[in-house]
Amino acid sequence: MKERKLLHEFYAVTQTSVYWVTDKRDKNSVPLVKKIALKGGSKVPKGGALKEGRLVGITRFGIVLYDDAKGRDPELINIALWGGRSSPITALFLDRKQALACLNSKDLQMCDCRWQQQTKEVVEAIDKNHPIFVVSGLASPLV
Repeated sequence: MKERKLLHEFYAVTQTSVYWVTDKRDKNSVPLVKKIALKGGSKVPKGGALKEGRLVGITRFGIVLYDDAKGRDPELINIALWGGRSSPITALFLDRKQALACLNSKDLQMCDCRWQQQTKEVVEAIDKNHPIFVVSGLASPLV
């Protein structure tokens, strides 16, 4: 059986932004979740990043940074105590150009079915035992 290659990065699109999500860490050992594109207004500026936490939770309500040794689903974490979150997810991509094109599309929706296949590819590429990325068990609307 072929061993799966560990996913190190992907792109998350919201209705206003594209985030580069990677298991690389900043100087404080926090995984990088950095806004690389912005359309309209947002609390997190372009070039800004989410802060504090050692895990990246992928939920239908957004990407969240948190730190939970109990292994709880990221949708069940009180993120007010951690590093914040993105807006709700429109789609996930392995390809930066596709993510940027998605952001420039009209009428973006939460869990937008136009990019369901790309989102599914990202979710499937994240191994259940990934040391940084945690896909919410409640995130079924994403795929």
